[in-house]
Amino acid sequence: MAMSRRTCAGVVIAACGWMVACGGGSVSTGVLPAASAPPAAQLLAHASSPTDAHLTYQTHYWAEGPLAGGGGYVKKLWSGAGELVLKPKLMASLRETSTFCYSLCPLNEIIDGHDRYTKSDQSSWGVDHAVGIDTYAWSAILPSRLGQATGGRVAGGEGFDGTKTWVIDADMPGGQSFRVWLRQDDGYPVQLTSSPNQKTPYLDLKVNLSAFDRGIQISVPPRNELDPRYWGTEYNGPIPLVGGTVTIHPAIYDCNGGDGWDDSRSDGYFILVPFSYTSGAKPLVIDPAVWTLYDTFGHPYPAQALGSAPKLGAQQVPAGASRSGDLCFVVPWSQDNLTIVGALPGGLVTHFVGGLRRPDASG
Repeated sequence: MAMSRRTCAGVVIAACGWMVACGGGSVSTGVLPAASAPPAAQLLAHASSPTDAHLTYQTHYWAEGPLAGGGGYVKKLWSGAGELVLKPKLMASLRETSTFCYSLCPLNEIIDGHDRYTKSDQSSWGVDHAVGIDTYAWSAILPSRLGQATGGRVAGGEGFDGTKTWVIDADMPGGQSFRVWLRQDDGYPVQLTSSPNQKTPYLDLKVNLSAFDRGIQISVPPRNELDPRYWGTEYNGPIPLVGGTVTIHPAIYDCNGGDGWDDSRSDGYFILVPFSYTSGAKPLVIDPAVWTLYDTFGHPYPAQALGSAPKLGAQQVPAGASRSGDLCFVVPWSQDNLTIVGALPGGLVTHFVGGLRRPDASG
């Protein structure tokens, strides 16, 4: 993912079809004719946005092949709930689960505008940037998206959780048909579902909003709760320096430079990280002390003076020249999601080293 991290988040399966959101125990009187209703286009265009609301959602979708756990197809359920803030900008704090996993794959999610933070119960927070609002299938109920709908008609009126609503059928710009319930007194959307006549495993949507305007506040995770991969600017190729570049090469498991695993330590395994520095028109200074290896929870593993592989030492690279060297780290068996962090003069830079293919604890 661009939305590269944790692709099994509920928001990204919209590519497989519209998601569904669940509304719990909403009470309805049924849709009744409403000859005096305003035009559907007018109601959708003037749907009102609350300051905040409680959001619930779920979806059914088909999994096949290995995902079906035995061939053919199987129906899976994705659901979530949490708090949603719409003013002054979009923020959300959500908890999602999926029957895709026996453990239900619980995922925590915080949305801050176009930034999306996610974490499982066993990980630190990751973040994806430039995430579009239409990525989230539950966003179909937001007034900003309802105003883009076409082909609307008022199906009638309905009493919904003690308030009168207009029930409107319309189409999203992408062609998906939906039904939405708008409160008659303030224009707030309270429920959106797939069109009753077009529900399929890939078009089976239900979203509910409730408990409006409570003054909800949502905060993004602090930096010390982020995976170190997201502490600075991430590079997968040459990292620019003042006067040159440094490139971090794939790690190996022997600080003597061999191709196999060095199993001489019982308290962890070795990781050797090779570096190449190239200077430009002026000499370039190498300071190995700026580099530290971290696991996903931010625990540091400083470089060790171990092994016979060429060490990355403090030195000056002449103009137009290159120098290479390695840093050796010892990492506990329990950790394989690792990031090199460089405290450079221009700010922190990061390079994702793993998930690594670890030896087992016996070597």
